[in-house]
Amino acid sequence: MIKASLLRNKEFLNKIDAAPGYYKWWCAKPELDVILNALGVDFSDIQQAIERKDNLYCVYVGIAAKESVRARLNWHVNDKHTASRVKNGTLSTLRQSISSIVAKNQYDKEATDSFIDKLHVEWFCIDSPIKSAEAKAKLYSVERNLLFDRLRILNIKDNLHPLAEPIKFKLKLLRKNSKLNVKK
Repeated sequence: MIKASLLRNKEFLNKIDAAPGYYKWWCAKPELDVILNALGVDFSDIQQAIERKDNLYCVYVGIAAKESVRARLNWHVNDKHTASRVKNGTLSTLRQSISSIVAKNQYDKEATDSFIDKLHVEWFCIDSPIKSAEAKAKLYSVERNLLFDRLRILNIKDNLHPLAEPIKFKLKLLRKNSKLNVKK
């Protein structure tokens, strides 16, 4: 597990295998509190459902089956985050959620990058070719299990955890409203 800010260094980023896999995004309690407050969630209500490791909390999981984990993490961390990318919906879902939570404005690249830099990321590669049916099947299975096993607060799609529904509803609303807040 490493600080996400290290992935801004292309030399370090290029040390990540160019293989398919999955990844987890982690945050410390102060950042978790920012997320929970924006979503109207009380920590005591979700404390037992959220994965914890090394005083960090896992808030998002994702897979890279059609591209490498390196490329996927690069997209999350180093996206250009332009107005056209916001309008066209080509920002990563993680960036959309974070910008909606921390700035209430998906166009605010600076606030989004600043928050991402406080997060930690952990990745796992699998031994299958990128875009292969085998990689897709393995990784979709892993993702389903990760989303069912523990509450992933920032995941929307396929998040079927019993505590996720009201959180997803609020997050979708925040994202919709923050996309309307055009940067001046």
